[in-house]
Amino acid sequence: MPTKKQILVLFLLVFLYRLFFGLWQARWMEVDFLQTYLIGLKFYATGAWPYFGPDVNGLENPSFQSQIPGALEGLLIGLPFRLLPLPEAPFILLNLLNTAAVLLLAGYLHRRVPSLPYVWLCLWIASLPWTLHEGTMIINPAFTFLPAVLFFIGFMEATPFFTLRWLPVPGANALMGLSLFSVMQLHFSYVYLVPLAAFSLILQIGESRKPPCLLYFALGALPPLALVVPTYLKYGLSTNNVVSGFAAPFDWDNVKDFGTILARFLSLACFEMPRFLGLTAGKRTAFLTGHPLLLVPGACLWIAGLLQPFILLFGWLKRRHPLPQWREVKWLLLGILWMAEVSFWFTIKRPYSHIFFVLLPFVAAYACYVWVLFMDLKVGRVLAKVLVVFSVFFWAFYAPSFEPQYSIYPQRAMVAKAIQARDYHLMGERRPGSLY
Repeated sequence: MPTKKQILVLFLLVFLYRLFFGLWQARWMEVDFLQTYLIGLKFYATGAWPYFGPDVNGLENPSFQSQIPGALEGLLIGLPFRLLPLPEAPFILLNLLNTAAVLLLAGYLHRRVPSLPYVWLCLWIASLPWTLHEGTMIINPAFTFLPAVLFFIGFMEATPFFTLRWLPVPGANALMGLSLFSVMQLHFSYVYLVPLAAFSLILQIGESRKPPCLLYFALGALPPLALVVPTYLKYGLSTNNVVSGFAAPFDWDNVKDFGTILARFLSLACFEMPRFLGLTAGKRTAFLTGHPLLLVPGACLWIAGLLQPFILLFGWLKRRHPLPQWREVKWLLLGILWMAEVSFWFTIKRPYSHIFFVLLPFVAAYACYVWVLFMDLKVGRVLAKVLVVFSVFFWAFYAPSFEPQYSIYPQRAMVAKAIQARDYHLMGERRPGSLY
C-alpha cells in the first residue's frame, strides 16, 4: 500500500481526472441530465424542502411518471451551491464522493487480492467506462456509486462466508443499512440490494442465534430514513409507486434476452467501448479514425472489452484458485446474476446496463479473482498495465472531443445567471406533473 501522502496525491489526481471528464460530458441538453440538475437547483433557488428526488419514467411506458420519495438527491445537488454558487459545484461534490468510492473499493479489493497493486486497481476502477460515464455527471445513478461500494464492503464483512475481518461486524451491518436506504432514494435498482441484505442478516442470525445485527442495520438506516419520513408525513404512503408503471406479470422478451443481460452484467468491470463510441459500427469506426490520437488505444480497448466478458465467463469454471474464498465469491456472483436475470422477467423495462450499476463492486471483485490468474505471466502483467494506461489516456482525450455538444461550457453563463438570480426557470422547467 502507498503511504498516506501518496494516497492523498492519488486521490487528488483521480478527482481532477474524473471531474474534468464529468464537466466535459455533462450532457445538459439531454432531458434526464437537465431534469436531475434542476431538482437540486430548484431546492437552492426556492429553499423548498425537496420531498421527492429522481423522476421515474421511460420509453417502455411513456405515459407513466412518478418520483422517488426522499430528499437525498435534492440535497446532494442543491447544498453545494450554498458553499460555492457556481455551475460546477454539484460536479465537485459528486466527484469528491465518487473518488473516495474508487479509492475505498480499490483498497478493499487489494486486501482480497493482494497481488493486484493498489495503484493499478485505483486507475483501473477510475477509468472503467461505466464508472466514468455513469459516475461523474449529474444523473441520479451517479450518486449510487459510493453507497454501492459501502454496501458491498458492509455485505462482505458482515456475511460469515466472505469476511476478511477487516471491519467490525456491527459497523458492517450499519454500512448495509446506510447504503441500502440511501440508494432507495436515488434509483429503483435498490431492489437488488434488499435480498442481499436479507441473505446476510439471515445467515448472521442463524449463526449467532441472536439478532443484534438487525439493530446495527437499523441504526445505519436511520440517517437516510430521516430524509424520507417528511415525504410520507406530508404526502402519505401512496407516493411510493415508483416501479408500478413498469411491472409486468411476465415478460418473455426479457427472458429471451438472457445472453444480453449476461454480457452487460459482466461488462460492468470490462473496457466496454462500442456503447460509448456510437450507435452503429460505422459511427464507432468513424469516431476512432476521425481522432488519430485515440485510434490505437481505442482499438486495443475495443478488442479487450469484447474479450474480457468471455474470460470472466469461462474463468468461473476454474475449480482451483490460489486465493481463499474463490468458491464463495464465484457462487455469490452467479446468485447475483440470476437475481438480475429473474428481476427482468417481471418488468417491461429493457435490461440496460445502467440498471445494474449498483452491482458493479460485486462484478469488479469477481473480476479481480479472474485477472489475478494472469499475473503470474509476464505478458499478463504488461498487458494489464498497458490497457489501464490506454484507458486513462483514451477517456481523458475522449471527454472534450464532443465540445460543444455535451460540455457545460456553452450553457455555463445561462446556468450561472440562474444560480445568481436564484431562479431555476432561467435554466429550464421541471417535467410537467412533477411532484417537486
